[in-house]
Amino acid sequence: MGQILKIRELDRDDELGAVKKEISSRNGNFSFETPIVSQRKSTLSNTVQPLRINEIPRQINDRVVIELEERGITPFAYEVKQERLQDRLNLTIFNFQFDSVPSNKTLRLLAHALHASSEDVMFLPAVKTLFLQETIPNRKTPIYSIKKVHDYLEMMKTIIYESKFRNGQELIGTIPLIPPKFVRPIIEFYLSEGIEAFAIDANFKDIILNEGDFRLILSEINMEKPLNETLIFACNVGIPQFEQHAIRSDDFLSIFAYVDVLGLTFKKRGGGVGIPRAKVFSREKYAYDVYSYPDASRVVGRPLNYSSLKYLNRIEQLKETHKVQHLLGDEKIKEYLQTKNAVDHASMKKLESIANNIKVA
Repeated sequence: MGQILKIRELDRDDELGAVKKEISSRNGNFSFETPIVSQRKSTLSNTVQPLRINEIPRQINDRVVIELEERGITPFAYEVKQERLQDRLNLTIFNFQFDSVPSNKTLRLLAHALHASSEDVMFLPAVKTLFLQETIPNRKTPIYSIKKVHDYLEMMKTIIYESKFRNGQELIGTIPLIPPKFVRPIIEFYLSEGIEAFAIDANFKDIILNEGDFRLILSEINMEKPLNETLIFACNVGIPQFEQHAIRSDDFLSIFAYVDVLGLTFKKRGGGVGIPRAKVFSREKYAYDVYSYPDASRVVGRPLNYSSLKYLNRIEQLKETHKVQHLLGDEKIKEYLQTKNAVDHASMKKLESIANNIKVA
């Protein structure tokens, strides 16, 4: 097992990939049960439901690099530490905004900044899709590139060894949801480094609609490290985009596909036009009901904006994960999901496909 994380299976469902685990730290700093959703520190955080996993995302770009060079790492890390919560798993997440690998000097700087800003667990940086792609003459869209994947792995090696993670920190290996040819070397590298916790960065892809590629990632991990002995984190998970009145919550459904922690969407989606739509999570339907923001405020009974609605949805999802934890081992989760009218036959089959094609010890 890892240096910090203790992972113990408590219960599982026989038909779907829903596993109840106890995740705790060997130094006693945090403990929680899965499946669960993470959250950001908020002034409302302690008024509704206790939060167990606190994300602290940072967008890393050229401006931040200049700030680190000129002000130093210590002030940056101090500001990050102000967002920590006691007795929680605090995850500092660097989202690289670069289109290609920074210089070695910059990488070393960022590695030390990430190490200094992390607590018990160090989350390897997320990258843009373009980071792993290259432009080909006479092609309209970039394509994934083995060379770019190799550069990505060299970057991760530098970060790992420069930050000296073996000195008391656990690593979470970030895995982009990309085609098999390009993702396998990434998984193999992390496993060779003894990494036992993984974050699948969907980059706004819908995991349920891309269950084949998602299932392969889980299978590759499971071949070397059984999923009931690992921590699987999923972030930037997308949902169907075209429904007008109710959108099935495919992001939340990932907790029935061996995802232990549903993380936040810390990346920024580009190209948004038109009137913003308010998406309100429904525990009864497992869908996001779609309204205008004034209508959503009337339905919920309080003024809402993007940030407050995002927080409200996470609280409702946190409550629902607690219910799922309680049900695991006591009743069939498939029967419970069938009471949610947004979970149709096709999506149920995809969840069953993920579970049935991955044999966990």
